[in-house]
Amino acid sequence: MFDYISGKVAAVSENKVVVDCGGVGFALTASAFACAEASRKQDVKMPVYLAVRDDALELFGFSGQQERELFLLLIGVSGVGPKLAVAVLSGMAADRLTSAIASGNAAALSTIKGVGKKTAERIVLELKGKVAPAVDDGGTVIAEQQLPDEKSVLALIGLGYERKEAEAAVKKVSKPDMSTEDIVLAALRNL
Repeated sequence: MFDYISGKVAAVSENKVVVDCGGVGFALTASAFACAEASRKQDVKMPVYLAVRDDALELFGFSGQQERELFLLLIGVSGVGPKLAVAVLSGMAADRLTSAIASGNAAALSTIKGVGKKTAERIVLELKGKVAPAVDDGGTVIAEQQLPDEKSVLALIGLGYERKEAEAAVKKVSKPDMSTEDIVLAALRNL
């Protein structure tokens, strides 16, 4: 029914983006990545999905087409509804998520808040053949271990840095024993 919503960003919270479109504020439930991206812009054009339930209509907004396609695949998995799909998309970047699913790494998915071991295994089982692993510019498959700490990257994006710049800074300073706060502080010192 709806493909996208375009307008001014009126408000952004942890998992909601309000887009003023012709004097009407549309509240979109969105992933952390979509919220971080919208918080840096005045005007947006967000792909959306309308979830129709018996008691409510809810709009979901996405950072791009790839995120919406992953959302649609996730809600097709038995036991995964729209809210859990948004939680999964908030827990991992789209590239990392597709790599985890394609490689059958249910353990990586189960680290996402709200996703248990059985749900992670079901997601991998049902979607493994439907997603292609993420590849870099040279055509090399990106292993999820190569990607930087997502919470740290999101924190830097929230502070106004571009995604590539934030990922490079986090990758440069992060060590396995560092907390998210330590990584962000170290990355800020190097930016």
